[in-house]
Amino acid sequence: MKSFARIAFVVLLAGAASAQTPRQVSLGEVWVADGVRVVPLTIDQVEGVLAVDINIVLDSRQVSVVDFQLTDLLPGFFAFHNVDADTLKFAAASAQAVEAGSGVFAELQLEDTGANPELLFSMVVLNGDEIPVEYAPRWVPTAVAEEAALPDGYQLAQNYPNPFNTETTISFTLLESTPVELAVYNTSGQKVRTLVKGERAAGEHRMIWNGRDDKGAPVASGRYVAKMAGAGFAREMGMTLLK
Repeated sequence: MKSFARIAFVVLLAGAASAQTPRQVSLGEVWVADGVRVVPLTIDQVEGVLAVDINIVLDSRQVSVVDFQLTDLLPGFFAFHNVDADTLKFAAASAQAVEAGSGVFAELQLEDTGANPELLFSMVVLNGDEIPVEYAPRWVPTAVAEEAALPDGYQLAQNYPNPFNTETTISFTLLESTPVELAVYNTSGQKVRTLVKGERAAGEHRMIWNGRDDKGAPVASGRYVAKMAGAGFAREMGMTLLK
């Protein structure tokens, strides 16, 4: 099960390819899945990006870092991270600049202990240009809001297997016969595959997604979101495709 909260923080990044217009980096919607709290980082423009360096101060007594991963928005980047004392240091670089794009470029994964830890972005560097700390985000809570109650009987189960390689099964339950749409989205919010669209009977339904888009082309490895929506109800669930 996955729940969301919009977290407001903005970083101004001065990139080499866009010296006149500072870039904006922000936290996306935080979710919890399989005991991991995922904190996505988004950027409004990646054109010209060659290198990214981020330092995040955290309380290691409250926060346990599981992973820090790049998404397909930064293809071909070599990345690494390590936690030194109470600072997470992340760096990524590529020999070829990104041409264009926007959306989630990295995901910080934290062990979900039930607490709401705070993070301090102490350094943000893009293409070698450091953003002064006084303009960087301060302590940022990573709370996940309580999910709005759904009518009893409308459910979207966690896909199985997850992560998956060739295909996965997505199950959903309807309280009554109703029009419903079940679709798969990438982390940039783009719809990649429609699995169900139309009237479906009450009860449990199972759909298989084979990791391909609506044109039949295989999609890249990474995180995807299944979204089910109908009249007066909605449900979302995160999935990971590994190839």
